[in-house]
Amino acid sequence: MRIVQKWGFGMAPIKSEVQQQRVQAAAAVLRFLEDRQPNARITIQEDLSVIKGLYSRCHRQDQWDWFTVWQQLGRPGRKRCQQAANALAGLRNAIRDGAGSSVAGQVASFLRVGGEAQLAGLVAGRSSQPQDAGYIYVLSTREHPRMLKIGYTERSVEERVKEINRATGVLIPYGVRAVWVVAHARSVEADLHARLAPYRVRADREFFDLEFRDAFTLIRDCVYDSRREH
Repeated sequence: MRIVQKWGFGMAPIKSEVQQQRVQAAAAVLRFLEDRQPNARITIQEDLSVIKGLYSRCHRQDQWDWFTVWQQLGRPGRKRCQQAANALAGLRNAIRDGAGSSVAGQVASFLRVGGEAQLAGLVAGRSSQPQDAGYIYVLSTREHPRMLKIGYTERSVEERVKEINRATGVLIPYGVRAVWVVAHARSVEADLHARLAPYRVRADREFFDLEFRDAFTLIRDCVYDSRREH
């Protein structure tokens, strides 16, 4: 069998023309946030839709390039991504309806979750990691989607994935199925592993045998219970 895969789920590279479109849309939204150009209202709605789609991708974490996009936006937490997507949808609708007061409110909501800095990083090609945070991650391969590697890192998730994929014996690259940005990631992981104990494959390894959707629900509830999500 010949193996040609170079990246796992979520980590697909973005085509240059698609990336250019996204950067142009981000730049247009930044200009609108700065001066609210009234003559840009028709095209800005299209740009807002493009950027809303990026945040929705990062919140749902269900597309082949979601992790790549998430890195470019500065690795915001899932809740922040959802809040940003909602604010952009509301802003688009307010512009369409000519509701000036609502425009101001939605812009304020987007700014509160760090949207301006995230888009600036996307345009400049320089993203940064959240401060004082770690990551709970779920990894798997395409061939064995039930065999989940669930752990934490206080480095970047991409560094951790590359490290795992470089290990001897790894033929199929791991991809990122889900990520949560949390404070005190190590203690969150300990609580999480206790809840996942019935599914653990081996006591000294971070591999768990269960469906991703079930793991996702369990991890989400654990993170929400800890109230440490960024």
